[in-house]
This record gives sequence, C-alpha cells and structure tokens, in this order.
Amino acid sequence: MSSALNRNPVRIAIVGGGIAGLSAAWQARQDFGEAAEIHVLEAADRLGGKLHTVDFETGPVDMGAEAFLGLRQDFVDFVHELGMSEELRTPATDKPSALWVGDQLVDIPKRTFMGIPARGADVQAVVGEKVASLIDAEITTPPVEWTPGQDISVGELVESRFGKDVVDLLVTPMLSGVYSTDAHGLGVRATMPQLAEELDERGANSGHFHLSEVISAMLKKREESSETQNKNTQRPPVFRSLAQGYGSLVEALVAQSGAEIHLTTEVSGISREAHAWQVDPLGEVDALILAVPAPIAAGLLGGSAPRVAEALRSIELASSVVVGMRFASDEGTPERSGVLIGTQASTDAKAFTFSSKKWPHLAERGGALLRASFGTAGDTSYLQAEDSTLVELALRDLQTITGSELLPEETYVQRWWGGIPRYGVGHMKTVHEVETAVRSVPGLGVAGAMLNGVGVPAAAATGRAAVRKIRADLTLMPPR
Repeated sequence: MSSALNRNPVRIAIVGGGIAGLSAAWQARQDFGEAAEIHVLEAADRLGGKLHTVDFETGPVDMGAEAFLGLRQDFVDFVHELGMSEELRTPATDKPSALWVGDQLVDIPKRTFMGIPARGADVQAVVGEKVASLIDAEITTPPVEWTPGQDISVGELVESRFGKDVVDLLVTPMLSGVYSTDAHGLGVRATMPQLAEELDERGANSGHFHLSEVISAMLKKREESSETQNKNTQRPPVFRSLAQGYGSLVEALVAQSGAEIHLTTEVSGISREAHAWQVDPLGEVDALILAVPAPIAAGLLGGSAPRVAEALRSIELASSVVVGMRFASDEGTPERSGVLIGTQASTDAKAFTFSSKKWPHLAERGGALLRASFGTAGDTSYLQAEDSTLVELALRDLQTITGSELLPEETYVQRWWGGIPRYGVGHMKTVHEVETAVRSVPGLGVAGAMLNGVGVPAAAATGRAAVRKIRADLTLMPPR
C-alpha cells in the first residue's frame, strides 16, 4: 500500500522557531532524509524563542535560559550528536548560591527537597528559631489526608504544614526562578513529581501521614543514591552551559536541519483537508508540528482539532524580565553564583545570577557579568516599565545586597511576555488530555515547554518526539 512516506518529497511545516521547533526540524531531517521539505515558520525576526544570546562587548551572553540540567543525559548526548562537545561548560564548584534573608546572604540549605524541609535545624538560618520549632512540631499535629491522584498547590501544602514563612523564604525563591510563579500558583504533580509519587504511595497505604516524615524519607533516599553513585561512578555536573551561549546551538540546529526558515511569518490559518494540512501562508503540507505557546496553538487548531485546542486553552502563561549588566571589574560582587530573593524582601528583583562567578569561561573575559530577574505570574508591571527604570531597579537592589554602588559598562533588557507556561494544579491532567487528543489527529504534532518540563532538554525532547509521532502517522496515511 502506498503511503505519504512513499511520495517525495515529504513536506513538513513546523510553526515556532524555538528550541522545540528547531529540534523537531533537526529530527525531521534525520528521519525523512535529504529530500524532505522542512519549513520552520517563526513570527519573530529571530530564531531561538526563549533562547536569546546577546553580543556584549566582551562576548556572547544568554539573556534567556543560561544553563541546562546536566543530569539530562539525553540532551548531553544530543549536544554531542550535533558535534558541539567542545562547547560544553560546567559551573564553578566553589561559588555557592545564597538566599537573601533579612539583610544578609545565607547559604541555601542543602537538606531540603526544593526548599521543603524535614527538620527545623536544617533551615533555621533562613526561617529563624520560632519557625524552625514549628517545623519540628508538625509531627505532633493532625496528619495529612491524601487520596492517590489528587493535586494541590505546593504553597498550600507546605503552608498548611509548616507555615507561610517557609513558603515565602524557602520554597517560592527556589521555584520562581524556574517557573516565574510563586509556590501557590504551582501544582505538586507538575513541579514535584517525586513528591507526588511518594504522597500517592503513602496515601494508598494509610491515607494519613506527616509531611516532615515524607520529606525525611525522600532526603534519605537521595543521600543513599548519591553515596552509591559516588562509589561506583563519577557524578555528572548538575548544570551545564555552552561556551558561546545557546545561540551556537540554534545555529547548529538550523545548519544541520537544512530547513527553510521563514522569519516574521505569522500563520494566519490552519485547516485539515483530506490527507493533508493547509497552512496559510505556506500552503499544503503532509504533516504539521506546532511548537508555539499553548494559547497560540489553541487558536490555530480551534477549527481543525477542537479537542486539542480545548485542552491547550487551560494552560496559562507567566512573564518575566531579565536585565543583563556588564561591569569593568568584579570588585564589590560577592563570591556567589547567584542570589534568590523571597517574597518578604523589600527588593523588586526576585533573583540575581552572578554569571561570571558562576561560569569560569565567562570569568576569563574579565570584569563581571550579572543578570537580574523580575516579575512573576499575574504581575505585568515590570514588563511595562521603561528600560531605564528596570536598570535603575536592578542597580538599586544590587547595592542593597552587595553594599557597593556599581556602575555598568553595558546593559541589556529582555522582556519575556508569556515566556513560561504556568504549571498549576491539574497541569499534568491537562498535558495528558493534550497528548491523548493529538494522538487521534493524523499528521499533527505538538511540542514545547507546556508539555513535560520548562527546561531546555525537556522542550527539545518534545520536538523530537513530535517528529516520531508524525512519522508513524505518515506510514499509515495515503499520499496527498
């Protein structure tokens, strides 16, 4: 039987030129061969999406994502496959991150699960003696009641057991840098799947337990696993980056995919016709991959894949701002890789990354490179502020933290409108609904940070998975 794969060239449209879309383009070239027509349509005037490398006077600096989880071996292997092994860099090991508490820098406690403690003593330096005693007293309070499969916000769970200060001073700072949302806006199942799994197991056994017991057991497992790894294998670095920034990754994906790139091209309509897709303004294609934020994908699919669109509409977005700064000297900056700032602080910034302290390859350039982060879900005030205002706020907060008045040589303001999907309560159920609905639509793939993690490795993996899905579809579909 003839299928769409037997007709050359297979024509594929990928809407969205971020890491998910470009990874899909690369994978499509591997899977469909040199004859395939691969088109990437991007509404902006550049590729990369939330990856944006800016040329400062001393070299390229990332103003979007600036690192990835080195524990994601699939992505490390991908970098190797792209021929970029020599670009991989690891962070300094002698520059710990800190929390800004009161008016001082405090080491981030090592013995917590994403900021959730098991014992008061482990976090007393951050939350104080009174709150630490409340953490220890949690074991004497009525137990948690948990039904397997349920979901709750991280903030609600932790506050109900340990109090508001633990959420504001520990958990929200640890999570908001990744998700641009405070702990009350994030679901346990989406952001802490290991904790959800442990809660489900205990809920199935007894239905009643204490959170401190759960966290203590999880930390013990982590420590035992770490000890075993240290004995048997060399533990990979937790974070990695690229010497020339993510811009080099974008360039490699474009070059090796051989895709035809359409910048400043908005897709005005999508329809399903017989065994093909009609994509305006591109025309007829065999397969379509949407690698754009959920609200945009939902709008495009409303008429041709209503079940997919309906599921996508429930995914909200969070926005943020990054202010990059280059200084002639690193004098006056702390020996830290970064600072996380809780919601109780008087600063506007929610975090600082001391990039040239964190990454030795940036330190080699001399001077200092810093990034300040602003904004969280539901607050657009920082995105609407003037560049000069944002730089002024960043410098004021930097002086508060360092005690030094520092003047930058260069600055760059990057606004991320709707930059991160909000992983709220019920998000994983929504993702399941999206994936189930997409499987029922031949020749359609959906990819991006809205699915299985906001990090670069996770987003890239969704793009490659979308190609595998449409390849399977095309083997069963007749030619256009």
